Amino acid sequence: MIPPRIVDLFAGAGGWEEGLRALDYTAVGIELDSLACATARAAGHERLEADIATLDPAGFAPVSGLIGSPPCQAYSIAGKKLGRVDEAEVVACAKELAAGEDNRAERLAACGDERSLLTVEPLRWALVLRPRWIALEQVPAVLGLWELFAELLGPHGYRCDTGILSAERYGVPQVRKRAFLVASLDGEVKLPQPTHRSFHPRRHSVPAAEVDLPEWVSMAEALGWGEEPATLRSNHTSSGRIPGGAPRSLDRPSFTLIGSSYTWRIEKGVREEEVRPRPGWARRRPATTVLGEPRIFGPGSWPRNGHPAHKVRRETVRVTVEQASVLQGFRHDHPWQGPRTARFRQIGNAVCPPVARAVLAEAMRPSVERGRG
Repeated sequence: MIPPRIVDLFAGAGGWEEGLRALDYTAVGIELDSLACATARAAGHERLEADIATLDPAGFAPVSGLIGSPPCQAYSIAGKKLGRVDEAEVVACAKELAAGEDNRAERLAACGDERSLLTVEPLRWALVLRPRWIALEQVPAVLGLWELFAELLGPHGYRCDTGILSAERYGVPQVRKRAFLVASLDGEVKLPQPTHRSFHPRRHSVPAAEVDLPEWVSMAEALGWGEEPATLRSNHTSSGRIPGGAPRSLDRPSFTLIGSSYTWRIEKGVREEEVRPRPGWARRRPATTVLGEPRIFGPGSWPRNGHPAHKVRRETVRVTVEQASVLQGFRHDHPWQGPRTARFRQIGNAVCPPVARAVLAEAMRPSVERGRG
C-alpha cells in the first residue's frame, strides 16, 4: 500500500513546505510557474509542474493532508478585484461540487477573470481525496468563501475554523493579513494562538491579553539595521559633490589625518553607502505587506485597485532579494531562482513560513494525536 502523503496545491516557491519542514514533514507540491518550481526544488522540495485544474485528484490518493493557496490576483486590493465580480459563479460552483456536480467549465466561461474559479480547486480536491486535515490560505477578501467551504465540508465529517491571521503575530517582521481555513476529520481544530503581540500604529499601550507575549519584530531589527556602525563624517566634500562631508564607517580605517581633522564628527545610525537616511517608520514597526517588488511602501501608501501609489505619505524603502526574503519569513539565503523580478514575485506570493508552521501544527494536531497524521 502506498503510504499517505501531503499535497500542496498552488505550491509556489515553498512557503508552506518550509513550515512543514520545521515540523519534520514533507509534501508533494503542484505548481504551474516553472521558476517557482525551480526555486522549490533548489530548496529541497518536491514539485510537479502542472495545471491543477486539469488534474484528477484521485491519482494522488491516499492523502493525509491537503494544503492550498490559490492565486490571489483576482481578489487582491492591489489588483482589479474581478474575483468579487465573479463571486456568484464561484459560490455556485463550490455548492455544485459539494453536491457531486462538476460544472467548472460552464462557470469559468461566465467569469471575468479566469483565475477566480481556481479558488474552488482545494474544495474539489478535498471532496475527492478526503484528507485527514486541510489548511488553506488566501487574501482577506476570500474569508467569506473559506467560511462557505467550512459549511460545505461539515456534512462530509470535517470540523473547521476560519479567520484572519496577521503575520507579525507569529514573529514575521511584516504586517501581512491573510484568510485561513483549517479542517480536520479527527477532532476539533482551531487556528493557532499568536506567539507575538499585535501591531497597531495608533496604539500606545499593550492589550491585557498580550502582556505576556514578546513584542512584534520591527523591519529594522529583522534586517540588522538596529546595530549599524557609527559613521565618521569628514570635511572632504569633493568640490561640493558630497554636501556635509564624506562618510566612512568606523569599522573601516580612518581618513588621512590632516590639520583640520578636528572638524570631523561621529554620527550614529548612518551607513556610508546610504544616499538617503532610512525612514523612521522602518525602525518603529514591522514592514508593510511585501508586494513582490523591491519597494516596501510606507504605511498608508499601498497601490490599490490596480493603480500605483501616486501619493506616498511616507518614504518607501528599497530592499534586496535577500532582505525581502527575510521580511517574508524565509532565511536570507533561500535559493530563489530566475530573474530579479521573478524572485521578488515569488517572495510576494509565498506564504510566510512561520505562519505556515503555526497553522499546519494546529491543522494536523488532532490527526497526529490519533496516529493518523
